[in-house]
Amino acid sequence: MTEHRRTNDPQGVRRRIVDAAYDAFVNQGYIATGMAQLREKASVSGGAMAHHFPAKRDLGLAVIRDRVAEAVQRTWIQPLNGCADAPTAIDRIFEEIIGELMHKDAVSGCPLNNMVMEVSQHDPEMRDILGGVFGAWHDALSAKFKADMASGRLGDLNPSSLATLVIASYSGAMAMAKARQDVGPLIDCRVELARLMAARYRLAAGR
Repeated sequence: MTEHRRTNDPQGVRRRIVDAAYDAFVNQGYIATGMAQLREKASVSGGAMAHHFPAKRDLGLAVIRDRVAEAVQRTWIQPLNGCADAPTAIDRIFEEIIGELMHKDAVSGCPLNNMVMEVSQHDPEMRDILGGVFGAWHDALSAKFKADMASGRLGDLNPSSLATLVIASYSGAMAMAKARQDVGPLIDCRVELARLMAARYRLAAGR
């Protein structure tokens, strides 16, 4: 292993460790990843690793807070806030994700789902933080549907339930895509959600 030279940049070292861990946890799994492997991947000494993350669990918590939550924010919440209505945002989000996966020619899955499946039953603190990430995602979708209802774009329905449906559909499609290493389930999910949204929003327009 070739280690980076010592520097007075502890935050840079920490960031490098978290980046390496995030990549490994998403692609091969939290449980299957060892700390020695992460030290090598991040090119840091054992002392530097122990200073920032005395235990693997500490690193897992940092990855959830610093990377998984940010991924959901960047991939879902920011696009939702930046589009005129929910259907446009959701379709663009699917388009971006499908395009990225096709370019990579590999499906590693949703970082949030991957971590939830591995740790939620075994670590209450991790479960609570992951639940908070899901909650922020759900709140952003619900708020967008509520705004569309207030503007007359969307008919009278339960924004919270519709947000749950979108998240569950996407999460399930991503799990299927990962199992198959094929974006087909995501494409199907995109098409059917677009049809559902179009019907709901047409009903609103006709009122």
